[in-house]
Amino acid sequence: MFKPRLTKPESGNKYYNTPASGGYAVGAIKGYPLQAGTDILANCVGYAAGRFNEIIGAGCWKYLTYPPDAENFVDVAKAQGLKTGTEPQLGAIIVWAKGKTWTIGDGAGHVAVVEKINGDGSIITSESGYGCANPFWTSHREKGGGNWGAGSDYRFIGFVHQPDTPQPAPEPEPLIRKGDTGEQVVWLQTALTRKGYLPAGQIDGIFGTFTLGALLAFQVEHGLAVDGICGPATRAELEK
Repeated sequence: MFKPRLTKPESGNKYYNTPASGGYAVGAIKGYPLQAGTDILANCVGYAAGRFNEIIGAGCWKYLTYPPDAENFVDVAKAQGLKTGTEPQLGAIIVWAKGKTWTIGDGAGHVAVVEKINGDGSIITSESGYGCANPFWTSHREKGGGNWGAGSDYRFIGFVHQPDTPQPAPEPEPLIRKGDTGEQVVWLQTALTRKGYLPAGQIDGIFGTFTLGALLAFQVEHGLAVDGICGPATRAELEK
């Protein structure tokens, strides 16, 4: 089952470390600023290649072994026998160019990974970026005029799809409620913090009284069912 990644890779995850740090990322440069335990972050190229291989459980960097720039992912993928296209699939890499591909000096482009496809056709991506103080984030992206939410300096090229196997069905999102702990609670608390309903100091992975109060306030102000449970409708509103 496909499991979306909505939080930063855990320290020591081999898909996000160079061999010098005990990882699989042969040939990858280290990200900047350097992240202990995930040394190819912050860097969109390293993150996307690591995530692509993590999804299939490759046990190495089998595919997309470090293109020099993000905008070259589509060409490298085709050379490795991967399919590309213009429509999103779960686990696919979305690729933007900045200037001409395989051209040094006019921008390196950007890549991100499709973690969710929403009913309205929008997508949730996981991303990283070289020189970004935050080495990992998620974005809600709409196709819009065809550029999937990227700035005018960027040009959408396409999606690099996972190897030619049946596309996995998305794993149903769990309900998040008081008393829960773990990664999903961290996601909820982070989203509530981003929306201004919860102080950053309350992000602890424990759904307690403060998180419940923040969630109830969010539901009231956004016309949602005020039940203190983060279900599909509340989750969709938080992801906007």
